[in-house]
Amino acid sequence: MLNQFKQHITQIFPEVFTNKTLLAVSGGVDSMVLLQLFIHLKVEFAVAHCNFQLRDADSDLDEKLVTDFCNKNNITCFVKRFDTMQVVKSKNVSIQIAARELRYNWFKQLCTTNNYRFIATAHHLNDQVETFLINFTRGTGIDGLVGIPEKNQQIIRPMLPFSRDEILNFAVENGVEWREDQSNATTKYLRNKIRHLIVPVLMEENQQFLQTFQNTLHFLKQTQHLANDAMVYFENECVIKEADFVKIDLDKLQKFNNKTAYLVQFLMSYGFFSSTEIEKICVASTGKFIKNNNYTLLKNRNELLIYDEKLINKAVFFIKNENDVLQLPFFMKILRVENAEINTDKDTIFVNSELLKWPLVLRKINTADVFQPFGMKGFKKVSKFFKDEKLSKIEKDNTWLLVNGDDKIIWIVGMRADNRFKILNNSKQNHIITLKQ
Repeated sequence: MLNQFKQHITQIFPEVFTNKTLLAVSGGVDSMVLLQLFIHLKVEFAVAHCNFQLRDADSDLDEKLVTDFCNKNNITCFVKRFDTMQVVKSKNVSIQIAARELRYNWFKQLCTTNNYRFIATAHHLNDQVETFLINFTRGTGIDGLVGIPEKNQQIIRPMLPFSRDEILNFAVENGVEWREDQSNATTKYLRNKIRHLIVPVLMEENQQFLQTFQNTLHFLKQTQHLANDAMVYFENECVIKEADFVKIDLDKLQKFNNKTAYLVQFLMSYGFFSSTEIEKICVASTGKFIKNNNYTLLKNRNELLIYDEKLINKAVFFIKNENDVLQLPFFMKILRVENAEINTDKDTIFVNSELLKWPLVLRKINTADVFQPFGMKGFKKVSKFFKDEKLSKIEKDNTWLLVNGDDKIIWIVGMRADNRFKILNNSKQNHIITLKQ
């Protein structure tokens, strides 16, 4: 196993030989074997042990085993005790989720402070099988079926090719000490049920099950790579990523055979998973949208726009010229008109073209903003206008100002135009500014 491990590290994780690695060591057989293998690699590493204080004296004995081994072998060892149950209660999460969050947050802090490039965990082939079956029973796509990734950002899992039996054999043959976590023997948790009740049946039916499972994973990963290549092509053809939003061209999407599949796969990363909702919004009228906690998906003519409303509300938008159409935070267009009938409403104003200085700016209120309300001679602070109109805080926060290139306010959008830009009898050129499609 040692030679196979060295070869695997050389092929898959060669950076380990030139960077410092932090090993996550619990005291169980898997992580203690990982520790022993890293000693044989003769690379620079340290150990991190989490005491979650969930098993009374057993937790302390796990900690003692790890620290005693590291002291004996002059290995840097970091230990942290967590009040895991307090986190479970305060965040209303499971013990597994709380422990995972505490563990990886601390590992990343150690890496930042001590310049460790990688965090190595002792996940192995049997863990892969269990994760595959858990995801399979809960329902998943190709990403869930390919199992635990060998590398995820700075986290590496160099023992994934090795089975639990291979690890146990190495431990026995090389006199590796470890401690058993008695909770692993119970079938209370789904992973343990799969480990003790389902995998043995599969192994009984096929003595080469682990090998054939590895082959299946290999084929699934090849399929995943093909799917990823297809998504890259889709994004290059149909997606434009701007600073404030992402745009999907629905016309260009038509050349793809399974349009919904591409959209669902792409929109998953923005938290949109329902193929039914996605299909509906593709054929909906302009202005229809769906939201989740982080993003809005908006139908705008022949495209879909994805944006973060919180960021949009803090942004500044520019209308470069009269041919420019604003799409976010809402639709706005400016057209040159001659001898047009002036018919204003809350979504439309007419302005004197000669006074416009490009680019126009759409932004939120500044403290010192003043304007000349349409029909009045005097000036008023915009904040005072808001107060007189009895706007709530939410209404104030959601109100936009259209500002000229010389910083004069043209329009409190949807509410009141500025008198300075009104059309005069001798105006030769005028523009209509409208929120209408």
